[in-house]
Amino acid sequence: MRPSQRESAPEGAWESASAGVTEGVAGTAPGAGEPVLSVEGLRITVGAGRAEAVRDVSFTVRAGEAVGVVGESGSGKTLTCRSLLGVLPPGCAVSAGSARLAGTELTGLGRREWERLRGVRLAAVFQDPASYLNPALTVGRQLAEPLRVRLGLGRAQARARAVELFGSVGLHRPAEVYHRYPHELSGGMLQRVLIAIAVACDPQLLVADEATTALDTVVQAEVLALLARLRRERALALLLVTHDLAVVAEVTDRVLVFYAGQIVEDGPTAEVVRRPAHPYTAALLRVASAGDWHRRDLSVIPGRPPETGATPPGCRFADRCAFAQDRCRTQEVPLTAVVRAPGDAADDAADGARRVRCLRAAELAPALADVRIDPRGEARADARTPKEVPA
Repeated sequence: MRPSQRESAPEGAWESASAGVTEGVAGTAPGAGEPVLSVEGLRITVGAGRAEAVRDVSFTVRAGEAVGVVGESGSGKTLTCRSLLGVLPPGCAVSAGSARLAGTELTGLGRREWERLRGVRLAAVFQDPASYLNPALTVGRQLAEPLRVRLGLGRAQARARAVELFGSVGLHRPAEVYHRYPHELSGGMLQRVLIAIAVACDPQLLVADEATTALDTVVQAEVLALLARLRRERALALLLVTHDLAVVAEVTDRVLVFYAGQIVEDGPTAEVVRRPAHPYTAALLRVASAGDWHRRDLSVIPGRPPETGATPPGCRFADRCAFAQDRCRTQEVPLTAVVRAPGDAADDAADGARRVRCLRAAELAPALADVRIDPRGEARADARTPKEVPA
């Protein structure tokens, strides 16, 4: 499905666009190829005191696979992804670990080495496209420039290729768009322009950091469908960073749940949203209920996350968790394989690929299974309060 450029749409547009997303993304996982990105034991420090904002993060992204990264602000998800692009903010640094892009070690690269990689082997799309485009240049010129510099195309060839790319990302009258300035385009059109620039040199990995957050619902669905189609056509590895679990449930194959600088749960998206293994994941699902008009109360997660770089003993979510015991606040909690709870007869062949950072994961499984995300990406509570479990 090629998304159309619309700022409004008739009833049913979301379902139509979402169907394209599901077809283009979820169906790619079984054929996912070799690892494009491999991250092992990544640690990132911030400030003069070198406090750890990201601690011992490990994951992989395969060719043609979409991996979602979710968590509250300050959870470390954006720092992790910016470290993979070599654009960490001043005062932040990778202190340990490894990140390899198809065999190339990314940690420790110099400025010139990063310049050779960005836009060619890895690319990114961010939340506010206007801030990443030069207002004094036409969008066509900004797309043609990397084609000439990186691919060695001539002026006429670069222009023709730019127009083709604009058409491929769903921009109507691409030859006219080529001559437009950023202020002449809508937010949805600008995001498509940025996506066209990102994929122009056929990268192996695309990092989308809150790329649809500022867009209205219909345009968001269309952009997600566009990313799905590009991923399918190009065997593109996609790392999707978002605070919206409904988006993750709709378009990704696997999900990484971040909290206080750590991965607290990961695994196949369908399994994680159907049967969360960590209380924090279940809490995120419970508050991700946009569109559920039957609800009378707004669910919130009580308390606040630890300060960036803080290293409280035990589970970092313990002070906000309704199920925490004394041992949760004192024992180190490793990231371990999900173990099926006693009496759980669910046929779940994907459990071996799931990990969770919770001492009580097995016994809490029945209590955490009271939230679902339906096919339209809306969270629904099967029970209004968590099921009883032993204290």
